[in-house]
Amino acid sequence: MLKKMLLILLLTIASIGYDFGTVPKVNVVDIPKGKPLMIEFGKTECVWCEHMAPYFKEIKEKYPKTPIYYVNTDKDVLGAINTNIEVLPTSVFWDENGTEVGRHEGYLLPDQIMELLEKYGVLVK
Repeated sequence: MLKKMLLILLLTIASIGYDFGTVPKVNVVDIPKGKPLMIEFGKTECVWCEHMAPYFKEIKEKYPKTPIYYVNTDKDVLGAINTNIEVLPTSVFWDENGTEVGRHEGYLLPDQIMELLEKYGVLVK
């Protein structure tokens, strides 16, 4: 009985998803061009993606005009394949033309995210 309850709890938590706040959850093809931006690739059962979600939520609350997008690779497999995503989480940076100008594979701390946003001209203060 305890095992069944634990399983139900885990499935419920997994189905809720991570709280990215106002970071749009999109497919790659729906991401607008025209300004530098960051795309965070993750998936539902990625522990590191889950741990990073509050960082992005906090950054978007502090800098709401900073263009950050989240792509769930479970839902946008083709977008992940076309962007050559091999490791999760992966942060990809585009210039205003939609050309990749930078990439980081793996977990990032908030200060590292901020450094990359500034480096690639994505941060809008």
